[in-house]
Amino acid sequence: MTEKISPDDSMIEVRCYFVRHKNALVVRADFSQLYMDHYLHLLENQIKIEPENDQKLKDALAGCALHLSSRPWDEVSAWTIHFSKPLVNIFVTGNSIDKNLIGRVFTKDIKDDKKNLFIAQVNNFPKEPRRSVIEFNIKDSIFKIIEEYYQQSEQRLARFFSYSEEEFVFISAQPDCDEDWLKSLTDEQIKKLDQDEELSLLEKRYYRYHCGCSKERFLRALINTDKEEIFGNRKTISIECPRCAQKIPLNVEDFEQMKNSD
Repeated sequence: MTEKISPDDSMIEVRCYFVRHKNALVVRADFSQLYMDHYLHLLENQIKIEPENDQKLKDALAGCALHLSSRPWDEVSAWTIHFSKPLVNIFVTGNSIDKNLIGRVFTKDIKDDKKNLFIAQVNNFPKEPRRSVIEFNIKDSIFKIIEEYYQQSEQRLARFFSYSEEEFVFISAQPDCDEDWLKSLTDEQIKKLDQDEELSLLEKRYYRYHCGCSKERFLRALINTDKEEIFGNRKTISIECPRCAQKIPLNVEDFEQMKNSD
């Protein structure tokens, strides 16, 4: 699929290449801008995350963007990475057509499955959603967990490489891939891959750190509920977005206006 894209300064560019004679797909991006917008979001919404969990979330956002760029345009991916000790959920989701990428950390009200689970849901309407679940080693990095997901669920080899502190490369095997070559690659070799191999640029995709949640969207989601059920005796409530953790205030007047306009 080809789409005419007009990127702006808030978007990251993801470049997709095919490695000739090796039959592999290379996807590469610098996530500096996305990480900056992530920290602005945390600051503006007074969201605090432990440094270890924040790094996991950043890696998951990068991994999801690179994964999406290697998939069909109409796929929407949502990942939950569940850690049993300590009990933490890392959630990320992205959409290539809308060019959105967002995520958050859950540390409360988490069901303890006693296992470390990577849960992937894929939606590409009108097809039925697909769900895959794998177990992982808690000592593995986020990138290693995604590689294991590819091995178990996608049943093909895929690897992540660090090009710089905030720039990453993802290479996935295609039919008739030279897997010995892919397995042997190192971070240092990745830095001169365009010199050592014949790369053909396939396309560029763009993503921004954006959720899309709003007061109007939450009100529409509550259209079939009763005022007393939502507000009780209160005039105003605050609803936390399950995708980005932003707290959005809703008041009775807005709710009643939405009900009356339906």
